[in-house]
Amino acid sequence: MNSMLDDIVKHYPSAQGSRKQELLQHWSLLRKMSDRIMDEWLAFEEKMVCLRAAGFSAESDISDAELSEKELPEKELLAYNRGQGYYQLLMYPEAIQQFEQVLQHFPNSWQSRMYLGMAHFQLEDTAEAVRHFQKVLHLTEQPGLKAAIYNALGCLMAKQADVEAAQKCFARAHQLDPAMPEPLHNMEACLSGTKMLRYDSSMMPWM
Repeated sequence: MNSMLDDIVKHYPSAQGSRKQELLQHWSLLRKMSDRIMDEWLAFEEKMVCLRAAGFSAESDISDAELSEKELPEKELLAYNRGQGYYQLLMYPEAIQQFEQVLQHFPNSWQSRMYLGMAHFQLEDTAEAVRHFQKVLHLTEQPGLKAAIYNALGCLMAKQADVEAAQKCFARAHQLDPAMPEPLHNMEACLSGTKMLRYDSSMMPWM
């Protein structure tokens, strides 16, 4: 699906005649496929919710207190599940709409804010991405999460050619989690301009 979508993005602007119609058909097929995948994924999530409501837990060795801290109540919302699905399908505007709905019920949901920050990041909406990432920093005391957020903020600053601000963010990320490899890599990449910035692997454990 991703390779087909990349082909459409690459060739559609200059396509004409039958080639343009072919790409439009491919786009229509992708939309149908993504809708079907989303429906099946949501049906699966609804079954999981029912199991949790019935008291089922595969983590029987974890105490109730630990489990309640691990599970976030907003995850039971359909909008949250839809937002995750849209994000995984790279449908960032749709994901943003869903997570904004979640915030109406749970304004202090750090994970929803993180998804929003990453979605705006992918859409190159720097101001909104920074706003949500900074909110996450105020909502959590987890060093690893803060390190991942500072690393992402550093990447945003680097994309804005603000090398000094980017370096400060990468340094803060490294201070919070010295074992995280991305900040050191990004500090070097930011200075040399010859390497790709990294942020995905540090964010994924929190999403």
